[in-house]
Amino acid sequence: MLFKKLSITLIVVVCSIWSINDIYAIEVILGGQSIGIQLNYDGVMISGTYDITIDNETYNPSRDGYQSGHLITHVNGERVHSLDDLSECIEEKINENQSISLTILADNKIVTRDLKYQLNNDQYSTGLYVTDSLTGIGTMTYYNPATKHFAALGHMMYDVSLSSDAIIKEGSVYSSYVQSIVPSTNGHPGEKVADIDSVEIGMIFENNSYGIYGNYTTISNNNQTISTASMDEVELGNAYFLTVLEGDTIIQCAIEITHLKKQSSPSIKGITFRIVDEEILDKTRGVIQGMSGSPIIQNDKLIGCVTHVNVKNVEYGYGLYIDWMLENDN
Repeated sequence: MLFKKLSITLIVVVCSIWSINDIYAIEVILGGQSIGIQLNYDGVMISGTYDITIDNETYNPSRDGYQSGHLITHVNGERVHSLDDLSECIEEKINENQSISLTILADNKIVTRDLKYQLNNDQYSTGLYVTDSLTGIGTMTYYNPATKHFAALGHMMYDVSLSSDAIIKEGSVYSSYVQSIVPSTNGHPGEKVADIDSVEIGMIFENNSYGIYGNYTTISNNNQTISTASMDEVELGNAYFLTVLEGDTIIQCAIEITHLKKQSSPSIKGITFRIVDEEILDKTRGVIQGMSGSPIIQNDKLIGCVTHVNVKNVEYGYGLYIDWMLENDN
């Protein structure tokens, strides 16, 4: 039996370099909408194991070294990219009465292991729970009409359960609808609880330390154009960010920028802010998971996006300068 998806919510927790003068203000379409994100593994990840029966004896694949986070890349030397690939290859080898070996990326090492399975009424069970993608909720930052690229999150999306340092690069984005909010408390960031639509609205081609980037297949109805601001234009004091806390309605959240870190090269957490919007605080108690990518606006310009929450004091959060997001939009 093969189990399909592993779904997580993006966690916003504290846990070629150009001169800043080379980055100029551009016009972009402002984001703020909630999006569902799916990134595809370069293979099929093992997410757990379970007992099966072979020759009247209980067997669990963990006995042979199969562990959560290991990435299956080949079946008998044939490359697999998805659950369908894996199922087809295994079924073909079983029908041909062949022994089956899996090539696995485990702890940054390539290993080969035999696959045992249980047959029952022509149905096979491997004892492996597997998934071929990572899903989460985030916020769109901007769409650049000049490049036809969107940018979101403001940080890398990664899977902490993956046992190797594989970076997941490609995937899709979908419309997302926020159903409820789990408020933050100090030490425990809250989150948006959202449904992800089945209709793809964009293709992801890059997942790096400054966000996810891709091409829209369906342009959002949000067509507000805004200029971007350089780091030198950002000031302490009043600003706001855009996000969704219910359904697909974009709202403003008033903040106070309390600290600015001047940076000569791309780096995260350049902007420190505090949520001062009492209406928002009544709902969220602070920065919550799913706000990553929320565009920050000051003096009618896009200055950056929300990226992290200060776990010790959840009313405070961190932002990425828009300069770095634009520079890494290749």
